[in-house]
Amino acid sequence: MNYYDQHLHTFLSFDSQEIFENYLLNNPAYFVATDHLDLHNPGNDFHDDIPDYDKLSQKLGELAANYPTTFLKGVEIGVVPGQEEQINDYLNQHPYDLKLLSIHQNGKFDYMDDVVLTKDKYNIAKMYFDQMAQVLDTFFDAQILTHFEYGLRRLDFTPQELEEHFEKELSLILKKVIQREMALEINAKSFGHYQNANLYRYVIPLYKSLGGKFFTLGSDAHQAADYQALFPEMAGLLKEFDINFLVAFQKNERFFTELP
Repeated sequence: MNYYDQHLHTFLSFDSQEIFENYLLNNPAYFVATDHLDLHNPGNDFHDDIPDYDKLSQKLGELAANYPTTFLKGVEIGVVPGQEEQINDYLNQHPYDLKLLSIHQNGKFDYMDDVVLTKDKYNIAKMYFDQMAQVLDTFFDAQILTHFEYGLRRLDFTPQELEEHFEKELSLILKKVIQREMALEINAKSFGHYQNANLYRYVIPLYKSLGGKFFTLGSDAHQAADYQALFPEMAGLLKEFDINFLVAFQKNERFFTELP
C-alpha cells in the first residue's frame, strides 16, 4: 500500500469549499476526507459543526461508481471536556473508518482567535496542553492525534521554551497517545504555513524516547492544491530520527508503509 493523505477537508467542513473531484485529480489509490466535527464552535459563531453523513455516504457511493479509488469515511473530531457523551452518541450512529482527535477550542474561544494575544502565552499553552491531556483520558474513539501545537500557533514558542516549561505536560500527553496506540500526526499546515517545523523537531524524539512508534503525515488541506503538501519535507524530518515507516488506519486495522 502506498501512503495516502489522512487529513483533508471538503465542502462538508465549515471552513472549506473544496469538492472531492478536485482531490481525485491526483489519482489516489485510497481517499479519505476528514471533515470537521466541532460542537459549539467559536470559529463559526458557536454553531455545532457536524458533517452531513448522509451527503458524505451518497457522494462516496457516486464516486465509487466512477473512480478506481477506494473511498473511506473520515472525520476530524474537536473535543472540549464535557462534550464527550454527545460526540460518542453521534459516532455510535455514524461509523467512520478514520477518526482524528484535535483540540481546537475550549468552549469560549478558539486557540487561533485574536483573544489569545491578549493573554499570557504560558497560561494559554498550559490551558491547551491540560485540555489535551484531559481529553485523552475521557475520549477514546480516535486513532490519530493531530497538530499537537495548534494551540501555540499564535504564540511564537521555541523548542527551548517547550522543553523548559512544558516537557512534563507534553510527556504526559505523549504517554497517553502511546498507551492508546494512537499515532502522532506531522501536520503540513503547522510545518509550513505556521513555520513550526522546529517544534516537531523537538517533539518527535521526545515521543520516540517514550516508546512512540506510530506517525502519520497529514496535509490538513482545505483545497486540493494542498493535497500531500510538504510530504517529502516532513518525511525527511522523520528520517533524521531513524523513523522509516508511516501508519494508515482503516477502522480497527493498521497498515504500515515505508516513508515516501
